[in-house]
Amino acid sequence: MFNKIHKGKEENMGILSTGNLLFFIAILIANIIQGLTGFAGSLLAMPPAINLQGLITAKVAVNTFGLLSSTILFVQNMKKVDKKEALKIIVLMGAGLVTGIWLTDIFTSDILLKIYAAFIILVALKEMFYKGKLDFNDIALLVIVFVAGIFQGLFVSGGPLLILYVSKKFQNSDEMRGTLGLIWIMMNGSLMVSQIMQGQFTPHNIMITLVGIPAVFIGVAIGSRLVKKLDREKFLKVVYVLLIVSALTLLK
Repeated sequence: MFNKIHKGKEENMGILSTGNLLFFIAILIANIIQGLTGFAGSLLAMPPAINLQGLITAKVAVNTFGLLSSTILFVQNMKKVDKKEALKIIVLMGAGLVTGIWLTDIFTSDILLKIYAAFIILVALKEMFYKGKLDFNDIALLVIVFVAGIFQGLFVSGGPLLILYVSKKFQNSDEMRGTLGLIWIMMNGSLMVSQIMQGQFTPHNIMITLVGIPAVFIGVAIGSRLVKKLDREKFLKVVYVLLIVSALTLLK
């Protein structure tokens, strides 16, 4: 079904088309913010990517970017992985991921994009107005991990929900980064296999992915340099507003 969505996007003329240039800029900005804040990269990247390239192309590209960045994260912290927690999360998120991929064939694109927009807005509003940690019991946390997998399968955006779980279960930041790196390798890798099997790695989608890869590395590098020069809390307020604005573009 989704292969037919925005099929006109594939008529972009050449790698230097306006749409591809805007896509590069959107991915660059999203990853500068990712480098600055440590989160929100995929959430910020997906709405403009969907508007510019279509849902399928956006998912293929952003998932590939996530696989690259998670591999780097894992390599840097591989000795700190909590294997027991990683296995639990991978099983639950994996079940959610399969469910999310299945749901893309059940619901129309309009319904899914409205759900996604509402999800982004709720995440942004929570971060803007509620700084405390949400208190969930263990059963609720496991459900959240499963739902994170669903959103990963639907929109490559399970991170904000997964953070609710790992922030309660991990105290050591290196251990959390290493474990998250392994989890995202498994989730992004599994989604990539599914995309390949569904024939979504078309020449067009591969080209768009290649357009965005340099923006990922350049953006994270710039963000990492700026992190010591900008007031993180003030900058985050801008990020949350950008998240809401980008979500609203999906409701048009």
